[in-house]
Amino acid sequence: MKSYSIAFIAMCALCISPAAVMAGGGATFTISGGGVTVQGTGSADFGIDMDSPSDIEGFVIAVSFDDSLVAVTDVSTAGTVTESSNAELVVPEILSGGFTLGCVLDAAAPFDGQTIAAGSGLRLMNFTAQSVVVLDQADPNEVTGFAFTDGTFNNPPLSNIVVSGGLSIGASNGLSLNDDLGALSIAPPPPATLTIENGVADASGNGSARILMENAGETQGFVLSVTHPAADLTLTGIDLTGSETEATGAEFVVVDVYANGGTVGVVLDFEFPFDGQTIGAGSNLHIANYNYSDTVEIYIEGEAAPADQIAALTFEDSAFGSPPLNNVVVTGGLSINPDLNDGNFSTPPVALPAEDTELWVEADFDGNGNSAYLGETGDLCFYYADEDDNIQGFTMTLCYDCNLEIGSAWDYNGSIVEEVGVEYLAVQVDSDDTDGDGCELIVAILLDALPPFDGQTLPQTADLNEGRLLIGCLPVTVGMGAPCETDLLIEWCNDINGTGSVNLYNNAVINFNSIQNFTRNDGSVFVVPVPVFQRGDCNSDDKVDLADSATMLANQFNGLDILCADACDSNDDGQLNMADSVYLLNWLFKFGPVPSAPGPFNDGADPTEDDLPACAGDDEGC
Repeated sequence: MKSYSIAFIAMCALCISPAAVMAGGGATFTISGGGVTVQGTGSADFGIDMDSPSDIEGFVIAVSFDDSLVAVTDVSTAGTVTESSNAELVVPEILSGGFTLGCVLDAAAPFDGQTIAAGSGLRLMNFTAQSVVVLDQADPNEVTGFAFTDGTFNNPPLSNIVVSGGLSIGASNGLSLNDDLGALSIAPPPPATLTIENGVADASGNGSARILMENAGETQGFVLSVTHPAADLTLTGIDLTGSETEATGAEFVVVDVYANGGTVGVVLDFEFPFDGQTIGAGSNLHIANYNYSDTVEIYIEGEAAPADQIAALTFEDSAFGSPPLNNVVVTGGLSINPDLNDGNFSTPPVALPAEDTELWVEADFDGNGNSAYLGETGDLCFYYADEDDNIQGFTMTLCYDCNLEIGSAWDYNGSIVEEVGVEYLAVQVDSDDTDGDGCELIVAILLDALPPFDGQTLPQTADLNEGRLLIGCLPVTVGMGAPCETDLLIEWCNDINGTGSVNLYNNAVINFNSIQNFTRNDGSVFVVPVPVFQRGDCNSDDKVDLADSATMLANQFNGLDILCADACDSNDDGQLNMADSVYLLNWLFKFGPVPSAPGPFNDGADPTEDDLPACAGDDEGC
């Protein structure tokens, strides 16, 4: 083809005579199709039209363009007057920054003398120009054009000419070159958009968040980079199941999963024979799935439902990979930074029907229920009821107020557990209120844990007279720093580790199955004021004197009411009688022994255990 073009150039270099100017003069080349705007890497079609007063035997067209902005991808005579005139020699060439096309209508035997007949608006050739830049959304449009250029392209350099009557006419002797209409405006691409569709976990805590795309052009590939809070969620994988990407037949897919997110890179057409598959333009195009797992919070039907656990899913550039990856959409061979819409993944709690198993935790202080003074020690006891199941064991996990001091010495206290025979017991008491997880109590009981494995279980309670049965007790003491007249809570709670590293939860073992959906009743200790008094102050006037001896005798023989029996027990023998009056008189007037603590001068609690009723006067403290 090169030899033909050189021959053609030689033919067109004939001397120009005045007759030739008259024959071919007045011809015009015009670049048509301009004034259009393309977005991103879009393309537009242009043509070269001719007006000529005489028949044309051949022509040369040479056009320049800015190859930093556009590329000419096709130069042809298809569908033109050149083709319909049966041109026998057509030589197109696309060069750096320009293109040429030479044509001889009659170039081969038998030289029939075909020509392009005179006329106006004759389309000689077509070419396609494609943008090679992707502008940011904030950038102004780039405007470029195409110019007829003589003596620049090809070797030897070609100039724009028409051949008429065997002579060539160029711009210097009659050919008009009109390239004013060849402008092309390049605009930023319509922004592609990536959206994380909110995902919802199923009852097992597993689910997916779909990635959706909107793109005005055909997508050749993409990169996704999505993060999540590592403490709240686990990314189990990324796949293309059910997506447009899968349907298109993506040939290159790379997935990386990290503790706090993951990336996926996709090239749709990566392998021979390079069929050019793409995802067509559209909106809400499902392109990938991010699959997550979370711990489902269980609650029992009838209880207040916990709120959904919601974790943020965020498109984040440069978070993963080396070199760092960004979220991009590939269109026309170029990467476009898309608009990014974040989403989330929610895990609704799951309601389970309650089993009829029921547990209680209750404190008792010497028959006074859960009311206790500062420093008082009582029993923290556990009970169960179940009308139709035989229980093989329990894991009991509780959180308690750190103003309570719970001991680890388990006492079966004649319980049904002791009667049946228990073979495994573990107690953990985490009393450290500075370790970040408060104070925790874990008790594990398994009745049949040793050979010969006789299968002992706790009995059903339906056939028993009591509505519930005792499991066992731990000692509990009210700390001296506890606030007065306050409930110190003891609550059933899950996912605690006590003094170990394994998170445990409340669990009943029934028929070798773990059961968590049963009723648990919280407990508390109510801190009551400590009765204080002065020993001998029987009339409760805050002093000890002869009137108190008279009050003691009046109480014993005339039924006079008193407020504090302990205060009237001046000899501290745990009884109220005439001896208390004698003891007090002896101290007051005959230098007898001082009444024992708390004594006649200072308010205080009774250090002696007895059966006298507690003081009901105003002298109380915590």
